[in-house]
Amino acid sequence: MSATINRRERAVIAFFWAVTVVVALMTVVNLARGPSDKPRQQAQAPNTAAIEARIVQLEARIKAVPGDVETMVALGDLYLESQRAMDGFRLLQRAVEIQPGNVHALSDLGGLYQQLGQFDKALESYRRAYESKPDHSAPLLNMALIYSRNMGENAKALKLLRRFLAGNPEAEMVAPAEQEIARIEQAMKQTGGSLPNPSATGR
Repeated sequence: MSATINRRERAVIAFFWAVTVVVALMTVVNLARGPSDKPRQQAQAPNTAAIEARIVQLEARIKAVPGDVETMVALGDLYLESQRAMDGFRLLQRAVEIQPGNVHALSDLGGLYQQLGQFDKALESYRRAYESKPDHSAPLLNMALIYSRNMGENAKALKLLRRFLAGNPEAEMVAPAEQEIARIEQAMKQTGGSLPNPSATGR
């Protein structure tokens, strides 16, 4: 076995380390924020021991039924929650390989790529998630925020946001979308940019 590491292997190793660092930083930030403003939700959050026990259960199920995508996604989420980012990423990717249209796995992968600043990959994952289940419109909001906040493509963001709102999203997701539309429109007016037709809902 060669002792050298090729370029692809170095890229994979670097990616997994980046995932681990991002998850660790998120944990530090959350701890620094102190107690949650929603104590009821905090009280309901599972403790570390419960998470680990659930992980053991799901790992056993995966061994018994290796192709169980639902279990893979659930276990992948728990890996991410317990700071095992590499394991979570690998398992979510495996789930998508088996079931390319799995909305949950694609959305989780999109979130990971987004946190790492790999916006093209994040957009692709969110796009696939939305196309797999158009009535699940949350990926549209995530895509719009990437376009507006990270890529400076406000016209694309506005079209996605309007299509998102036209899809009757959950009530708590309406306000952030409307606020982002207002922010983009204000920014475009200040810079003299033209606003897209509000009736345009195409891609």
